Amino acid sequence: MEPPIRTIEREERDRRRLPALIGLGIVVLVGATWLGLFAFLSVNTAYGTVQEVEEAYLCNVDEYDLSFPNLSTLSSVHTADGVLLGELSERNSLPVALDEMPDLVVGALLSAEDKSFYEHEGIDFTAIGRAVLGRLTNQPAGGGSTITQQVVKQNFLTSEQTIERKICEAVVAAELERRYTKDQILEFWANSVFFGSNAYGIRAASLEYFGKELDELTIAEAALLPIPIRNPTFYHPRFEPQNALAARNRTIDRMVANGYILPFHGTRAKAEPLGVIGSQESESISPQVLIAVHRQLLQNEEFSVLGSTQAERKRAIFGCPASVTDCDGGGGLRIDITIDQGLQDEANRILRSWFRDPAGPTGAIATVDNETGAIRVLASGVEFGTDTDAGQRPYDLAGLGARQAGSAFKPFTLAAALETGDRAGNPVTLGSYWDDSSPARIECARPCPPDGDYWEVSNAGGSSGKGLRTLDSATYNSTNTVYARLVNAIGPEAVVDMASKLGVESPLSPFLSITLGAQEVSPLEMAAAYSTLANYGTRHDHYLIERITDRDGTVIYEHAPEPREVLSPPIAAAVVGSIEKVVSNGTAPRADIGRAQAGKTGTTTDHSDVWFVGFVPQMTTSVWVGFADSTDPLEGITVFNDVEQKEQAYRRAFGGTLAAPIWNQFMTHATRTIAPVPFPDDPPGTDIYRQTPYSFVPELTESTGDMIDAVYAVGLAGTIQEVGSNLPAGTLIGVQPAPGSLLRQGTQVAIEVSNGVPPEVPMIDLRGLDAAEANSRLAEFRTESGIVFTWSFAEIATTNPAQEGVVVSTTPPPGTPIREGQQAIVRFGRGL
Repeated sequence: MEPPIRTIEREERDRRRLPALIGLGIVVLVGATWLGLFAFLSVNTAYGTVQEVEEAYLCNVDEYDLSFPNLSTLSSVHTADGVLLGELSERNSLPVALDEMPDLVVGALLSAEDKSFYEHEGIDFTAIGRAVLGRLTNQPAGGGSTITQQVVKQNFLTSEQTIERKICEAVVAAELERRYTKDQILEFWANSVFFGSNAYGIRAASLEYFGKELDELTIAEAALLPIPIRNPTFYHPRFEPQNALAARNRTIDRMVANGYILPFHGTRAKAEPLGVIGSQESESISPQVLIAVHRQLLQNEEFSVLGSTQAERKRAIFGCPASVTDCDGGGGLRIDITIDQGLQDEANRILRSWFRDPAGPTGAIATVDNETGAIRVLASGVEFGTDTDAGQRPYDLAGLGARQAGSAFKPFTLAAALETGDRAGNPVTLGSYWDDSSPARIECARPCPPDGDYWEVSNAGGSSGKGLRTLDSATYNSTNTVYARLVNAIGPEAVVDMASKLGVESPLSPFLSITLGAQEVSPLEMAAAYSTLANYGTRHDHYLIERITDRDGTVIYEHAPEPREVLSPPIAAAVVGSIEKVVSNGTAPRADIGRAQAGKTGTTTDHSDVWFVGFVPQMTTSVWVGFADSTDPLEGITVFNDVEQKEQAYRRAFGGTLAAPIWNQFMTHATRTIAPVPFPDDPPGTDIYRQTPYSFVPELTESTGDMIDAVYAVGLAGTIQEVGSNLPAGTLIGVQPAPGSLLRQGTQVAIEVSNGVPPEVPMIDLRGLDAAEANSRLAEFRTESGIVFTWSFAEIATTNPAQEGVVVSTTPPPGTPIREGQQAIVRFGRGL
């Protein structure tokens, strides 16, 4: 057997010696995409320097603090309900020196993760190629990242999947190999890597899964420990024992092949059961929340009390770097956060019960305290990790997941409309009437992808004829075509501004489709923005870190809420009043928890994302459901209804049918100890936004169809009234009341259209008129009736002196029809 690996030392490498780094960009590209052909290109033909690679890919290692945290100065994170969430450390809280790790354990780690660790210079091209080939042939061959690269990914770089980031990873790995010995890197990695079940580091994992110290482990147990590193979900020894057992046995085979154990020992070890004990602590501890705390402390200048630079804050949190011997201080902080671990556990339980199929949809829940903005829940239906192929995510879907919000965005459009009115200066109220016909085809003032210069929107029920609906009704019934016409009337810029004021922090573009939630936001943002509505327009910025106390018990930071009014209270109250009806009268009866509440459903056009965002006076919760890996439609899916304890099939999911019942279940639990209270009374002036405004009857247009559109566009109902006319059938003749008349919206207007049949009107009575009077009256009659006819005068003898010189009779006689084109004969009396 080879001598113990920890005794192998390597000579210092020349920093500018790079016989392979020019080719590593191509290899990293192949390893990152897993789709390239297995090839090692240009390795032996090109030479360069670290500086040249750094400059080419904007990766300056001097910008990174590559120091390892001190083992003895760790900071703890505690939830609002007193649970120790974990220690904020890049190392485990139970570290062990490398020379105290048994050879058996080290051999298992290296065999499972990086057998050539003591031979490569930070990048193992053979392992990358083997991993690529394994992916292409569907044969497990281990990962392509060396232990050094894992240290870089976990501690110094983002998880961004770009070629530049991959190349930078390799450059930083090479720099780590230059700065530290192999033993230092291995010791740091073994004590900091995540082993699942909130175990960070090899000793913590040994105690978690076997209740043993490292020197008590058997071969089979030592071989199992590194298995969850690659994927704590797929290879979890408690939840996926078959996967873990197969992977453990592969590691035992590698330990035999690498000379760490004898073949007969390996055979005997493979025959042993896993032997994992029950969990010694809750499995619900959320590593993604710890990551969020870590990120905020280092990146947010609000925590400048810890230092003015990221490096200074890092030292304050984690203590002095292990490599600096003349440094002391730092670390040992207590960080209290706003998460309610009891609610977090229940949210996680609900999500993972509803969505049990790793290949199926999942969900996320975010909850915000309305009074302060404190984040109470950030729960995901998938486990935190970097193996996206197995459904893991290296971030929290609730806090960082970006998906389209669908109609859950409509309250922002409503608030903007009530605040600004339309672009013509007309007021918009909940009592205003809107054309709800489907589809709505709207010409865009700017390109509106993907439909070019026109945007076509349909309601969930498909096509429908002309009709009117109040904006209030369109809100709680989620009428897409009304909101499409509304955003066109007020301008999408107003919606962008309103959403941002209320609490949406993601960048938004002023496209018309924003009213239907066609831009990506996180569940946390949606909860925060709705919380502002629940507060009648007062915004509390959401926050995660409540206070920081140093090791001496001195509070060095405490969050100070800074509420500010971003929306008029009467407008906010009007919006709340409308979306209260979503539950009582509209699209989300399944969200009803029997107390004062309001909210809105959201379903994207292709049914790939469904939402319910709602609140009670004390807290706001956002629920999102969709596929974590894709935007596949939620059609033909089966989930487990945790409330009814049975499987439930969905032909097609909607926010009101899937997200709403999950919201109901969680909020029923979350409010079980909170006394129900009503929403505050409407502020003075709220009723203004519920009144029905007036509109002017529009001027006549060129066609009947355009006239109908014009009438409905101003909130009036058009009724076609056919009238006799010699004009072609369907020709617009006029409107009643006349154009310019001021009517309350919702009033009917008669649109007069020719029926193509010349009208018959009764002949007027001209008797007793002289010739001039008769001629004038006939001209007026022709104009008023619209009948084109002619007339002629004739005389008849009369013995009655009173009839001389005046009309005695007409053809047609008075009161009988005169038709289009007819000639009327008017007879005057002539004395004998």
